[in-house]
Amino acid sequence: MSTEKALILFCTTFILMLSIMYFYKLNHPGSLHIHRNVYKLKKTLPPVIDEKAVVVLSEKNFSHVVAKNRYVMVAFYASWCRWCQLLAPEYEKAAMELKGELVLAKVDVVMETFLTRKYEIDAYPTISFFVGGVKVENYYHKRKRDDIVRWIRAKVELGIYTIMTTKEAEQLLMAEYTIVLGLLESLQGLESEELAAVSNLHTDVIFYQTTSADVAKIFQIEPDIKRPALILLEREAQDLNHFNGSFTKNAIADFVSVNKLPPVTICTDENAFLILESPMKQLWLFALIHDSEVRSIFQEVAKAFRGKLLFVYVQMDGEGAGRQIAHDFGITGHTPTGPRIVSYSGNSNGKKYVLNDEPSINNIKSFAENFMENKLPSQSDTISETLLTPPYSDQFL
Repeated sequence: MSTEKALILFCTTFILMLSIMYFYKLNHPGSLHIHRNVYKLKKTLPPVIDEKAVVVLSEKNFSHVVAKNRYVMVAFYASWCRWCQLLAPEYEKAAMELKGELVLAKVDVVMETFLTRKYEIDAYPTISFFVGGVKVENYYHKRKRDDIVRWIRAKVELGIYTIMTTKEAEQLLMAEYTIVLGLLESLQGLESEELAAVSNLHTDVIFYQTTSADVAKIFQIEPDIKRPALILLEREAQDLNHFNGSFTKNAIADFVSVNKLPPVTICTDENAFLILESPMKQLWLFALIHDSEVRSIFQEVAKAFRGKLLFVYVQMDGEGAGRQIAHDFGITGHTPTGPRIVSYSGNSNGKKYVLNDEPSINNIKSFAENFMENKLPSQSDTISETLLTPPYSDQFL
């Protein structure tokens, strides 16, 4: 075929294709823009559901998950249940939206018969809300993502939760959070409002209320005590502290501030710099892990000085910041005199004093009292500047 004929054939074919496209567009005006519609469709598709957003619970991990996480919602479901099937995608979406804020979990009631009996599940789905390891309420509202998320966030903002049974109280004793429990005349009114107001100031503590004398008894509150009454259970040392002041926001807040911290702070890589930078006067115990007797005595004395002195324990046979601090305090090992107790005046002037007497309750208490009143001997050593310079903070922050 000659070049001229080939060119004519190409032009004819091209014109024919244009004509076909023109007439097709007249009869199907939106067809040539289908790629745009597909793009728009992709933009309007719902987000992909992340099935891993909902934690699967069993008898083996249930107690651990609800105790370790402050807020947990649990859906008890049966795979054959139509209502459970309708809930599933909405529940997953809610879990995705709340990821990082709290835990949404689920339990298969067919597979986990022990949990089904324990929580008396007789309807599917049953959705329960746990706070600090205790089931405080069931969810009976609309089962759409927005409704679930809105309800949960409202409960979190509430700040105070009600327990009324001894079973709930026993669960609360197992919680891994510091808790406050108020025994009130009524679950509504001024006393409850004062407690809720304090909860907003101490978000690291979980606040509960009850009117049950049986619940109060579990927390060593006498059934016939004058109401309102209040206790704080500090998680780390498992110390139970009774409130004896006026039942007002400021008085309760001060009580919580003093008692929510453990009597003795264990020095770690994470908190070492913060402790040393504190302007608060401090008492340090440098001891080996098997020096249990002196650690117990130190802990007992510390309770009497809560809010006045910061008591710190450094494990001498441990690793990390403790060793560096011991070196800077001039303590290089387990000396013949045994564990060492050193007072440190805080970052204000960096003075330290050493207790040279036997570390008995009376001696440590007297040492602490004299330190608070600035009555210790004037001879003192200044802590090494390395404790307060950026290289130290960079290493242990």
